[in-house]
Amino acid sequence: MGASSPEPRGLAHGVVGSARVIAFGASNVAPAGAVVGGLVIVVSYAGFASPLVVLVAFAASLCCASSIAEFARRLPSAGSLYTYNSRGLGRIGGFLTGWMMIFAYALYVPAGIALTSAYTSQLLADTLQVTISGWALFVVILGAVVLVAYLGIGTSSSVDLVLVAGEVAVIAALAITILVKIGPAHYSVSVLSPASSPNGQLTDITTAMIYGITAFAGFEAAAALGEEARNTRRSIPASTIGIVIVTGIFYLLIVIAEMFGVGRHGIASFTGQRNPLGYLTSQYWSPWALWVIELVVVLTGLGFVISSLNVAIRVLFAMGRERALPASLARLSSRHTPVVSIGCVAALALLLGLPLTYAYGGARTFGYLAGAGGLSVVLVYLAVNIATIRAFRTEFRDEFRLGRHLLVPAAAAALFMFPLWGILHPRAHRLMDLLPFVALGWLGLGAIVAGVLRARRPTSFEALGKVFTSPKR
Repeated sequence: MGASSPEPRGLAHGVVGSARVIAFGASNVAPAGAVVGGLVIVVSYAGFASPLVVLVAFAASLCCASSIAEFARRLPSAGSLYTYNSRGLGRIGGFLTGWMMIFAYALYVPAGIALTSAYTSQLLADTLQVTISGWALFVVILGAVVLVAYLGIGTSSSVDLVLVAGEVAVIAALAITILVKIGPAHYSVSVLSPASSPNGQLTDITTAMIYGITAFAGFEAAAALGEEARNTRRSIPASTIGIVIVTGIFYLLIVIAEMFGVGRHGIASFTGQRNPLGYLTSQYWSPWALWVIELVVVLTGLGFVISSLNVAIRVLFAMGRERALPASLARLSSRHTPVVSIGCVAALALLLGLPLTYAYGGARTFGYLAGAGGLSVVLVYLAVNIATIRAFRTEFRDEFRLGRHLLVPAAAAALFMFPLWGILHPRAHRLMDLLPFVALGWLGLGAIVAGVLRARRPTSFEALGKVFTSPKR
C-alpha cells in the first residue's frame, strides 16, 4: 500500500510471474476471439483498408500502453487505471474511470461468454453431433469461469497461459499459409490507403476504428495484477507494452492475410460468412480442419472471459476497499479472492447475457454488448493519457521526461480522437452504431454518484487512489 497505511489482509502477493502476467493480459485482449469478432466488424466497415485501421489502432494502443506503464512503475494497484487517474486527474476523474471500467467489463464478460457459447454449440454439433443450445452453454461456461476466478489468480493465469499460446500459434499458421499460397505477386500497399475503404471516405475509417480499438482493448489488464505479480514495478510495465506489440503484429499478419486471401472484391462475401475464419480455413487448409478453428475460438473465448472477469472483480475490489463503492465488495475468501465482487459480476453477466443469448444468439449478443462498451474503453484510454501528462507535471514532476510524459501520451490522445469521432458521428443510425451512447447515460449516473459520495463521505472520497503496494515491491 501507500507508505503510511499498511493493509492487514489483501490479495495474494507475488504469486504470478512475468509469463503468466503477459498471458493474463493477452487473454483479456483475446486475439483469436478478436479475429472472429471485432476484426470482422472492422473489415465490414473499412473493407480493403482494414490493415490501415489496425495499424493506427496499434500505434494508439502502444502509446497508451506506454502511459499505463509509467503509472504502473509508481502506483502498483489492483485498481489499475482507476488508481492512476485518481492521482492524475483528481478524485472525480478517478472515480469515473473506475465507474466506466466496471461498465465496460460488465458488458465484456457476458459478451465473451455469449460468443464462446455459440462456437461451443457449433463445435459440439460438428464433431459429436450433439445439439446443445447456446443459452444453456452460457450458464455452464459462466459457472466454470466463476469457479476458476474463485480459486485464485494463480489458477486463472495458468489457464490463460496455455490457452493464449495455442490460439495464437494456430491462427498465425493459417495466416502464413494464406500468404505463402497467394505469393508476393498479389500483395498490394493499397491496403494502407483510406481510398480502399468501401466508400473511400474517412467515416469508413473512423467507424472501423471503434472496433479496431476494441480489438486491442484489454492490454491494460496486466496492470490489475499490480498487487499479485512478482517484481511488479518491472514486470507489469514490461508486460503491458509487450502484450500490445505481440497483439499488434499478430493482428496485422491476420488482417493482411485476410485481405489478400479474399481480394478486394471478395470482402462482402467474406464478412457475410457465418464463420469467416472457417471460410478461409476451408479455402487454404481443408474443410476437415474447421473443427480446429472452432476449438481455438472456444478456448480463446474462455481465456478472454476468465481474464475479463478477473479485471472486473479487481476494480470492484479496489473501489470497495477505498469505500468508493460498498465495502463488502472488498471482502475476500480464504483463497484471497474478492468473493463478493465475483458474485456481483457473475449476477450481472447472467442478467445481461442470458436473455440476449436466448433471444438473438451468441454472435449478435457479442456484437451488441461489445459495441455498447466501445465508448467506455475509448474514454478511459483518453483519460489515462491526459492523466499521465498532468501527473508528471505535478506529483511526479522530478521524473518528468518530454518524450515519455508529454509527446507519447499526447500522440495517444490524438489518435484516440479517431474512434471517438466515429462513435459520436456514426455513418448510419443503426442499433449497432447507436449502442455506444448507452455509456453516456452510465457516465452521467456516475457523475451523480461521485457528487453524492463527495458530499456524504468526504473522507472516503479523499482516500481514492491512495491504496497501492509498498514501495519495496
